[in-house]
Amino acid sequence: METLRTRDKQFDGSIVPGLPDDLAHLCLAFVPLCHHGRLKVVCKSWHAALSSKILLNIRNRWKKAEEFLCIFRDDPSVAGGEIFDPRNKAWALLPLMPCDLSTYGLSNFCCVAVGAEVFVIGGSLFDARNYPLDKPLASSAVFKCDIFCGSWKQLSDMTVPRGSFACAVSDDFLIVAGGSSRHITLPSEGDGVSTVEIYDMKRNEWHFQEGLKTIRAGCVGFLYNEEFWVIGGYGGSRTIAGVLPADEHYRDGEILNLRSGEWRYLQPMWKEGERRKLGQVAIIEKDESFGIFMLEGSIIFRYNFSANVWIRESVLPRKVFVKASSRMVALDGELFVYSEEQYLDPYSTGRPSLLFQVYAPKKKSWRFVSTQPVLYHSPRHPWTATCTIRL
Repeated sequence: METLRTRDKQFDGSIVPGLPDDLAHLCLAFVPLCHHGRLKVVCKSWHAALSSKILLNIRNRWKKAEEFLCIFRDDPSVAGGEIFDPRNKAWALLPLMPCDLSTYGLSNFCCVAVGAEVFVIGGSLFDARNYPLDKPLASSAVFKCDIFCGSWKQLSDMTVPRGSFACAVSDDFLIVAGGSSRHITLPSEGDGVSTVEIYDMKRNEWHFQEGLKTIRAGCVGFLYNEEFWVIGGYGGSRTIAGVLPADEHYRDGEILNLRSGEWRYLQPMWKEGERRKLGQVAIIEKDESFGIFMLEGSIIFRYNFSANVWIRESVLPRKVFVKASSRMVALDGELFVYSEEQYLDPYSTGRPSLLFQVYAPKKKSWRFVSTQPVLYHSPRHPWTATCTIRL
């Protein structure tokens, strides 16, 4: 009996008996995240160690971090976000985001992730206190979800409300540019903006940066070589036959030098008439596979920086028919393409599955990943927002 008590005391005092805690943390950091849930029940010290964000720093330092896909299918306060592990075809749910009872139907927001934190920024929504009721308003709200704690926190609002905007994230800051109040259910309505703001994560403050030269909404933003690129999008509009509204989409872009704070102009990336607008864009940030890719219909293009053109890279093995609903996201150095089309896996229980068409630029090869999400997704509603999480 005395031996058991002595052993328990030794076990409670350290993560792994006989090993320094630093070395024990290193050992646990090398264990894939899919096994952490089972290991947490071993003892209190293991639960505390595996729940600590210290492990995230160790995993990043030793290049053992794994990438996960975060999907928001709808308003995050109505349908919680979903996290997908491509290595194990496993899904996890995020808690519902706090909501304002007077607002509803949030869409066209951006989501980005830093470590174990997912940010939901801006968007367009309806306000029951506003008249007319069917006029969408841009949102300035910013929320952060801590995946480890499973809790949301509201951060400082943006100075200028916006949805459908360019957004990029670093370890220390967020940057947003352009945008409009356009809602996904009213694609021809909304007012655009050209302002640019930077969010300081340490101080929880937003600061204005020199704005874009023109109003630009529906654009794409990313960081490259200490520059913030804003490409594509739309500004003005015209009417077809004097009745139907149509956006004037941009073929060019603007680039902000983050050191000097100055903008420079990016020439048109394709010839007039070559394509109507910029497609879905994904950025692979791994050094050996770095690239900017665009999905247009069933064709993937790769951006050539020196020539400022999009070069055809590959074609989807399975054609996507609902083009507007397609999504492409970079994950583990590969491109995951999926759409809202229903896919019935012959080996499943008959419940609709989500089919990923996965392209590896390094090998120039394709593969399929079929999985069944936790939540059922109606094909009537397109995907809202996605981002990649590194843990």
